[in-house]
Amino acid sequence: MQMSYLIFIDTNVVHNDFFFKSSAIKKLLKFTNHEPVKLCITEFNYNEIIKKYRDNVRPAIKEVRQVRNSVSKRMEGLGIGELFDMEKLRAEKYVENYKQFLDETIENNNIQIIGYPTGEHVTAQISEKYFNGIKPFGESKISFQDAIIWESIVEYCKNEDPETVVFISNNTTDFADKSKNKIHSDIEDDICGLLFYNSVGAFLEHEEDNLRDYFIDNYEYDKELLESELKTFFDGNSSLDYTIQDLLMNSEFEGEYFSGWGTDGYIDEMDFEILEVTFDIEENELLISFGVELSVSFSIETIDPSFERGDSGDGMLSESSSTDIYLQGDITYSLNEGKMSDYVEKEIEFL
Repeated sequence: MQMSYLIFIDTNVVHNDFFFKSSAIKKLLKFTNHEPVKLCITEFNYNEIIKKYRDNVRPAIKEVRQVRNSVSKRMEGLGIGELFDMEKLRAEKYVENYKQFLDETIENNNIQIIGYPTGEHVTAQISEKYFNGIKPFGESKISFQDAIIWESIVEYCKNEDPETVVFISNNTTDFADKSKNKIHSDIEDDICGLLFYNSVGAFLEHEEDNLRDYFIDNYEYDKELLESELKTFFDGNSSLDYTIQDLLMNSEFEGEYFSGWGTDGYIDEMDFEILEVTFDIEENELLISFGVELSVSFSIETIDPSFERGDSGDGMLSESSSTDIYLQGDITYSLNEGKMSDYVEKEIEFL
């Protein structure tokens, strides 16, 4: 049977949402599970997603190991040496668990993995684009990964001859024209009539009419209930605390007496706003996009340049400060169970 409608997603669609929690991804999977549509990722993208996950996990595990090593002698002396389970501090264990999750998601949603290009002249075709600066190659970026992804899609489409091909990627630099909404003219003739979208959200807007059987947009919701449930959810876990600590540690602040990084962040106030609610008819769930303004007190810290070995103290200078932060995210609310789940952070900025 000829599949008339193929949708290809790039690695960057999944990269910031490894566990497919966002409202946009949930809508896309629902759409492709019901319509005569085939959702595809290339084998290169599949392996790249796993590599990106590994690249995120390894530094986190390394930091935990470093902390353990710095306090291990004290921990042994205090009889709490088993606090860190070394078996759990192996990155590959988490990568293997993630690969299992990804494989199950692919199987459960009938996502097709498209193999590497095997054409007789594919190496020459990729090389020719590279030497001539043809997209996805550019003057300042050697995009062999993107070229392999693109040639995988081109070869598959030539063999399958679908009526419609969609490619979703926020890599507009290598694939799109200046408008960032259309495939670049260098490669538009490779796949006749290909539709390019720079986000899943942009694609879903185009397919709005076809989504009405599964979702009710602008759903009438109880604002106070959802805002209260959001507060309960975040009061009951440390998601926002971790996000704030990470943002503070990786930002530079100008204090009254010196500049430094942020630490010891504490959320004084949370002010939630509901941005969009979609009702998933089949699941009896609300897909919620929300914003939250956070009032945060913290310390600005830097190394004391006058500190010498043997001096008392920890060799750090510290002063109190505060800031406001705005975060946007997606979360799902089950009407059956009356609880929130599947939180994913989308954007965060200082106000």
